[in-house]
Amino acid sequence: MKYLDRLDSFVDWFVAGQARPGSNEHRRLRMFLISHLCGPFLGHPITAFLYARDPHPWPHVFVLGASISLFWAFPLLVRFFPRHYTALALLSVQNLIFAILWGSFHYGGASSPFLMWLLVVPLLAFFYLGSSTTTRLVVFIQITAALGAFYLAYLWHQTFPVHIPIENMVGVGIISAMSASMYVLMMASYYAQIVDSQSELLREIQRHEATLKELTDAKNEAERANGAKSEFLAKMSHELRTPLNAVIGYSEILLEDAELDGRGEQIGDLQKISAAGKHLLSMVNDILDISKIEAGKMDLFLDDFDLDKFVNEVEITSRPLAAKNTNAFLIDRGAKPLGTVHLDATKLRQAVLNLISNAAKFTHNGEITMRLRRHKKPDGDWIEIAVFDTGVGISAEQLKSLFSKFTQANARIASKYGGTGLGLALSQNLCRLMGGEITVESRAGVGSRFTIHLPAIARPQEEELANDKPSDDADELVALAQGDITSRKQSYAGLSEGEVTQPKGGKRRILIVDDDRSFLELAERLLLKEGFSAISTNLPRSARQLARTVRPNVILLDILMPDFDGWAVLAALKGDPVTAPIPVVILSVVDERKVAMERGAHAVVAKPVDRTELLKAVNDACKPARSKATRRQADAKAAVG
Repeated sequence: MKYLDRLDSFVDWFVAGQARPGSNEHRRLRMFLISHLCGPFLGHPITAFLYARDPHPWPHVFVLGASISLFWAFPLLVRFFPRHYTALALLSVQNLIFAILWGSFHYGGASSPFLMWLLVVPLLAFFYLGSSTTTRLVVFIQITAALGAFYLAYLWHQTFPVHIPIENMVGVGIISAMSASMYVLMMASYYAQIVDSQSELLREIQRHEATLKELTDAKNEAERANGAKSEFLAKMSHELRTPLNAVIGYSEILLEDAELDGRGEQIGDLQKISAAGKHLLSMVNDILDISKIEAGKMDLFLDDFDLDKFVNEVEITSRPLAAKNTNAFLIDRGAKPLGTVHLDATKLRQAVLNLISNAAKFTHNGEITMRLRRHKKPDGDWIEIAVFDTGVGISAEQLKSLFSKFTQANARIASKYGGTGLGLALSQNLCRLMGGEITVESRAGVGSRFTIHLPAIARPQEEELANDKPSDDADELVALAQGDITSRKQSYAGLSEGEVTQPKGGKRRILIVDDDRSFLELAERLLLKEGFSAISTNLPRSARQLARTVRPNVILLDILMPDFDGWAVLAALKGDPVTAPIPVVILSVVDERKVAMERGAHAVVAKPVDRTELLKAVNDACKPARSKATRRQADAKAAVG
């Protein structure tokens, strides 16, 4: 084996990186070199025998010896002229043909024991150059031309020279046959080794293909499972959020009534109901957000906003959180204004509030500080939002799994402070979506520092509705909607029952489209209390026709509705020149803000609906409509005047 390894190393010196190891070119080159390095050793015993037996060896034996020795020069020529390998291989084949026919002409003629070597020629040519049509044609021409020259030489001399009588060439015939057999055996063994290695490679490829198939099947199965999980979570969110609409909405209405009536004994209970509903909603939202990020379906809604104003909004929400455990809440903005950033404000607010909420939960009678800085780096401006606390802190061992889903520091902390262990994992993923990250430094018993690092500029079925024209059924649809409202109003007291088609005192008219009747009732009560006139329908196919008839100031539209979803309704509304100008506010459990805004929605409010957020969206949507109406009235007066 050592000798074979040395031979391989010696052969590789001539290759000198001319071909990629394992390629067909590399194998042909090695076969060419091995045959030329070893072949002359098998050919020269014949020249030695002829030299010893021929009384007049000059010049034919010496020419034959020189031709055989010339094969040793080819490896060097290939080493220094690698680009001419094909020409050198053809020249080598021609030299072999010459040596065979030269020896045959002088020793035995057509009966020469050397002619058997011609069988080796096409074999070697195919080893050296491959079995292409061009190679076969060139080798055939070489052999044919050489045999033609051999026959012409015979005709010229009318006989073959007799340097050694044919009966005395039995020994050299045996030597020639043995040398040819050994030569073919050597080349065949090397070729068999190559075939075996290729077979092993093919078997390895087949094993890899089988493994790849298994992995592909596993991937497809995982994707199917992930799809089923996403579908389950979507359905679960809808099924959970629908009753949460009622729990949170009605508890807030009852709480407001209890405060107005001074029923103090009920206020605490209603506050607990509302808080429990909001806590459940928060957990549902976190689980859904994590699922969306894992599935790559979480969209960013990037926009320019002033970071100082953003901090003011966060402060309003954060101070009550810190005060629950009698903590002081401080904000350090630095000396310079923070300026404008281009990020997803909603997701940044969610991440910051998660950090502040965590700090408030694990800190008692301490101090929570939010520090903000803006830094210039080679790749642009970066913002740093750090939240310090003087709470219980986190040990080095617990830091390792801090950002894992459903993970808390330890069981004792989980039982004492509660929580799902999703907040930090979600916040980290939200920051990474915007091209940043959250880092943490902490010491047990001393406190923690969580820091958000973000670039200032983030790096990241419709159906046709019947009839465009108002139909004779429009009045019936309005009457049906009015009847629904009247029947619902009979179940509660203290609300105006004005006609929705003619709101009193210039009330702003709101059209609500939702398949959930309990939500329709809740929304109507809320809007009526705030001075709006509401008309509702749980038939999405009638939405455009109602809008054309009653001309509402704003349309509130759900997305997830059976048979005819909100996207189809939105497309129909925006495709009608009469209803296109009416602002549409999307109310849905589906977090598709980016899609909604691209399709023409004015705003998006997530369900369960926060009262303040809903009223803000409705009032904002009414502003342009009211300004246009005012301008139209002014224009009409001017025309009359």
